[in-house]
Amino acid sequence: MKNMKNILIKSIGMIMAFSLVISCETLELESLIENPNSLGLSSASPDFILNEMQLDFRNLNRSFSGSVESSMRMTVLASTYNAVTSTTAMNGEWTSLYNFNANFKVLESIAEEDGLGYHLGMAQIMKATLFVNMVDLIGEAVYSEANDPSIPKPTLDSGESIYAAMYDLIDEGIANLKSGAKRPVNDLYYDGDAMGWVRFANSFKIKMLLTTRLVTAADSKTKIDAILAGGEYIQNNSQDMQFQYGTTAVVNESRHPLMSSSYTTGASGYRPNNLISYMKDSSSVQDPRLRYYFYRQTLDAPVGTQLTCAGAPNFTFCYVGDGYWGRDHGDDSAAPADGLLRTVYGAYPAAGAYDNDQGEPITVVDNLGGDGIHPIMLSSWVQFMLAESALKIGVTGNARTYLETAVRQHIDKVINFQSDETGHVAPASQVNDYVNEVLTDYDAADEDGKMDIIAREWYIASYTNGIEPFNTYRRTGYPSFLMDPVIDLGPFMRSFLYPANELNVNENITQKSSNQIQVFWDTNPAGFIN
Repeated sequence: MKNMKNILIKSIGMIMAFSLVISCETLELESLIENPNSLGLSSASPDFILNEMQLDFRNLNRSFSGSVESSMRMTVLASTYNAVTSTTAMNGEWTSLYNFNANFKVLESIAEEDGLGYHLGMAQIMKATLFVNMVDLIGEAVYSEANDPSIPKPTLDSGESIYAAMYDLIDEGIANLKSGAKRPVNDLYYDGDAMGWVRFANSFKIKMLLTTRLVTAADSKTKIDAILAGGEYIQNNSQDMQFQYGTTAVVNESRHPLMSSSYTTGASGYRPNNLISYMKDSSSVQDPRLRYYFYRQTLDAPVGTQLTCAGAPNFTFCYVGDGYWGRDHGDDSAAPADGLLRTVYGAYPAAGAYDNDQGEPITVVDNLGGDGIHPIMLSSWVQFMLAESALKIGVTGNARTYLETAVRQHIDKVINFQSDETGHVAPASQVNDYVNEVLTDYDAADEDGKMDIIAREWYIASYTNGIEPFNTYRRTGYPSFLMDPVIDLGPFMRSFLYPANELNVNENITQKSSNQIQVFWDTNPAGFIN
């Protein structure tokens, strides 16, 4: 993509740009066009534009998620919260979002003229998802003046106004998807099933309504109840919104990035001791997903210089045992030569190796080939949303029932993930024992404790997607099992700073005072999370 210095992207320029971006980097996209680099304005078909938008949608979802995973202890943070949210942190996401929006404007004009309701509906729902995620991270964004050639220095719209506009845009998208218009050549998410997009759209509306419940409780309850009554939302694993990767390892890499970045030459980064320990040791029965999430390259304990935290103060775990080589939150010590020893991403969702006590380096162990998934909206997550909604704002249904369904659905998804290749499915007795212990703890807890359990199980089920845990943490203060940092990382961030790429060329946007400025739906006290 062009290196954008300003969010002003002219539509004509984007038609040229998208032909250079469709690089066949995933799945069998090389078959979508014979020679992507030879495309010109005459080839600006809505299907080509939609192809790029679908890949940008995946990339932005991964980027948004990755921006908060280390702060949320899903990966290991080796810097400070100020560094995570710096003026350069959102440069790439900001640029990509407005590139996407420019493509949206081109597609919108074509689709409206040619009656391409399916194309437009997909694009509208993807756009709404991305703008909502940007608001959740930064708090405000350019929207009403975005990508307008007559406004070279646009101003920010409030988070509330963008949320309202995106809710309406989702409804427009649903109507377009139900119009009976022809399917696009490529639907990378639901393979031409318009109702799949409708269910995702309504599920995302539930997410929006739950996210804002601290400021719109009554309205959120009414609207969520209406969605439940309509029945058109994600309710089982087969309806999940996710991106499916491929297995191509050369020329056009299509494997899951979390797999391809580690399984070639050695582990990339460290896995979080906090999550590993909780899944391994916190219950009387081990979490059935542990060996799918994490693969151990050795069953031995680190010794000597391999354990850089040995004897250091303030470490909660340092080493969690049983061959799991991870790191504590905030451990910024230099890495020894342990790339073929440290614990890595496993079978789910990256399609790496299932841990069956092999203890072999990732460069030689049999693995699933990288055709994993990036989860965007799972049925289990919707059930967690409904559990919190029922508990906190009285949405129709029983919070405990939603919680049980959520946990069972997610465990089922993980343990059956390419089970024909892993050769293993966790036994039903282990699953039942785990779920029953969760429910026993839930029954014994007060309302705060119940919320903590919902947030904890949702956190575990959100592995590799940090957006909802970050929102839940700021909205509720839970889950409580997240470890304190081993060094002073500064106050936990409540939002990201505006990107320097925009500020440098647009004096109509003034930088916020700090990352402690709260997004519109976060009404909790300052400093209540760390």
